[in-house]
Amino acid sequence: MKKFTSLFRCNGIPVMCSLLLCMLISCTPRQKANLQQRNAIDTFLINRYDSIYTYPALMEQRFRTAQTGLTDSSAYYKLELFSSYCLFLQGYADSALWINRRIEDYCHTHPHSDALEAQCWNHRFAILQALSQRDSAIACLHHAYNALMKSDDRSELENICINLADQYRQKGELANASRYYRRALWLVDSLGSERIKFSIYTGLAQVYADLHNFHQAHYYFDMAERNPEPRLHYENYIHFNSKGNCYYFEEKYPEALACFKQAYEVCRQFNQPSYNALIEANIGEIFTLMNCNDSAHHYLNKAYAYFKNDPTTGKEVMFYLNSLQAALALNENRLDRVNYYLSQPYDSVKIGPLYMYLHNKRFMEYYARKGDFIHAYRYRVAMNEYDDSMRNLRHINNIAEIDYRYRQDTTLLKRDIMIAHNREQLSTQRNTLILVLSLLIISILGAALIIVHINRKNEREYSRQLTLVSRLRMENVKNRISPHYVFNVLNAVMPVFKQYPDLSHLLKLFIQVLRGNLLVSDQISVPLANEIELVKNYVTLRQEITPRTPPTKWEIDSDVPLQMFIPSMSIQIPVENALKYAFDNEPPTDAYLRVRIKVSGQGIVINIRDNGCGYDPGHSDNSERGTGNGLKMLFRTIELLNGKNTEQMKFNISNLSAQGEQGTLVSLYVPFNYQFKL
Repeated sequence: MKKFTSLFRCNGIPVMCSLLLCMLISCTPRQKANLQQRNAIDTFLINRYDSIYTYPALMEQRFRTAQTGLTDSSAYYKLELFSSYCLFLQGYADSALWINRRIEDYCHTHPHSDALEAQCWNHRFAILQALSQRDSAIACLHHAYNALMKSDDRSELENICINLADQYRQKGELANASRYYRRALWLVDSLGSERIKFSIYTGLAQVYADLHNFHQAHYYFDMAERNPEPRLHYENYIHFNSKGNCYYFEEKYPEALACFKQAYEVCRQFNQPSYNALIEANIGEIFTLMNCNDSAHHYLNKAYAYFKNDPTTGKEVMFYLNSLQAALALNENRLDRVNYYLSQPYDSVKIGPLYMYLHNKRFMEYYARKGDFIHAYRYRVAMNEYDDSMRNLRHINNIAEIDYRYRQDTTLLKRDIMIAHNREQLSTQRNTLILVLSLLIISILGAALIIVHINRKNEREYSRQLTLVSRLRMENVKNRISPHYVFNVLNAVMPVFKQYPDLSHLLKLFIQVLRGNLLVSDQISVPLANEIELVKNYVTLRQEITPRTPPTKWEIDSDVPLQMFIPSMSIQIPVENALKYAFDNEPPTDAYLRVRIKVSGQGIVINIRDNGCGYDPGHSDNSERGTGNGLKMLFRTIELLNGKNTEQMKFNISNLSAQGEQGTLVSLYVPFNYQFKL
């Protein structure tokens, strides 16, 4: 009996572990907690899904308990959805629909709830289907399909396709049913999964059984039974019931009875009386056809009693049960009971053609036994019309199904050709990519070798420069503290000390200058205060020795950090050069040397200016002008240090005579954060 083979898929709870892991890595703690709750709820539903049909009241209570303490709204409403389905299974369809619509409203007001909305529509379909609102149920499935197409999670798309296929099969649109079953199969195959193939194969077998293509039907029944996928109880129930219907159409009643009894054993594990009653009606019909009237009475009476007392029973179901009771009464030749059951009121518009065919067939037998052959003939004509109509419909559906399969095979052939072409292109692209990667690797290795060579060359140059700086420093110290200079100082100081012992500070000053020069000779940097003190001692000493030494003016701003480091001898060398070479032996009375230190931007500027003869390196051959090693040492040191810093130190010597003035200007800029590390 086709009426009693409905395949409903509504689990909607796949656990997408890899996706959740990637999301957890990139989420805030609150989002991680919500995702963990959704994962936990999905696992909870998977482990208890089969129990929904067996113990709906208990599972509703457990779902309500699980909602306590949830902070994620999606997880909360998913449990609410399954709680409503449990209410429906307990017979509270109105309450289930009310909750379902409330969940739909939540989905419409919260973005990224498309997957939950699809589950909501799928559950509503199940409720409306049970209420015999088939067109509305199919519309719900299309809403669910569209919602999933907008969602990032389309893992339930195959279940929606199965439900759509089953509805179209019950409407008699077998080509559409086959199309959606095959679409579900394609979705599963594209994921390389065995999940729900059992239901798909069973559905395709039902379609071919309805088309009376029994060879193809049994092929898919066998495919379903060989599938290793774990099955729920209600899926086994559907499978055995559908296979029994196939044998029923083939008029192989013992095989049909065996399948229905298997379905009955599975169904008895449910806490669903309606499922039991449906299968009891099927078994009762088979016993009727096999003339086992006592057994037929037992099962048909149980099914009839249940559905007659169930307020949700549709008129189509009662019509068919009355027809089965009439068939049993015909077996027992109780014509009054036959007339009673067949004369019950019904709406022929809502009754399927198969049921009308059987109804007219039983009326024909009834009138034939009464000897009223005129009425018997009329019902024979009506029976033949329904039979021709169903036969024509089967032919049309067979043609449409074959046409769809042909078009699908053509599409698959085109796809295979395209795949082969794409594989060829991919192979060419892969070879090109390998060539490009090889060239890239060779280029990278070549560049690495060049970089290593340049680095080694720079290291050698750096070592050479460092050696040169050290040598220049020592030569500079030797040049400044020359034996001739030391002799003159001692000759000048010794008589003075003999006559004036209290002037011992002159000798002390000389010792300080000599010691300061020796201390900084091997240092890259010194505090600004130390450099200033050294230069002042040197200038004082020189003025004591040579009274005509031009005066040195110091201008140091109050905001200058005296503890910051500057290159050692960077003030002393320019000052010493100015005092030694900028003026003749008889400097003019207005001769001067000025040292100006100020903050400028992110560093300090040291300006050393004189109004002497100017700076013209290399122009004079007079050895008295010095070797120039001090300035060379300064230039080399600054060059090496700048190589280790992003902010550059700047050292410049300007001949002011080129600007229409007199003298020389030495400028040094030192950034605050400069690093003196070689």
